[in-house]
Amino acid sequence: MIWLYRLQQRLSITRHEALAVGTLTVLFLTGLTVRHVKQQQVPPVSPDSLVAQTDSASAAQSAPAAGAAPRPKDPLNVNAAPASALEALPGIGPTYAERIVQYRSAQRPFQRVDELQRIRGIGPKTLADLRPLVHVGASDSTEAPAPQD
Repeated sequence: MIWLYRLQQRLSITRHEALAVGTLTVLFLTGLTVRHVKQQQVPPVSPDSLVAQTDSASAAQSAPAAGAAPRPKDPLNVNAAPASALEALPGIGPTYAERIVQYRSAQRPFQRVDELQRIRGIGPKTLADLRPLVHVGASDSTEAPAPQD
């Protein structure tokens, strides 16, 4: 408590004001500690990432060849496509592609194309541009499902 008395003298404040400053300092430091701990946490591992794909045809169907943009006749499966394939979509850059991959691994695979709006930064206009180029399906299916809305 001697530090509190010295603080009061140096700042010319009352005892209650000194307690308020001390309390705010402790809360600030606690917040910084919590923020640091949260940044150090590793996101949970998706069960799908632990299973190796053995069927090369399945991998070819779920992700287009490198550099090839998805077409309405051959839509991209957002549940199985890697971030590099998602970047080929219009309006989707590295940041949004990473957000999509993180969402489907941390939350759950997409059930409908409309759920892409849950990704921060993807709005109705971007979704309208993406709708003909993407579909949702099982990440390990061997059949190409029909595009869904």
